[in-house]
Amino acid sequence: MVRDNADGSRTPLTMPNHSKIKSSTLRTIRNHAGIPRTDLLDACQKAG
Repeated sequence: MVRDNADGSRTPLTMPNHSKIKSSTLRTIRNHAGIPRTDLLDACQKAG
């Protein structure tokens, strides 16, 4: 996946292909995607 940035550039996003994701990997993905921690936690609570 690729994120389109406001300046017109594109940033590749990490998409792990395994069932368990280390917290550090998830944090890096979240930061690269620009998703606030609280938004991710809210989405996880709604999904689970």
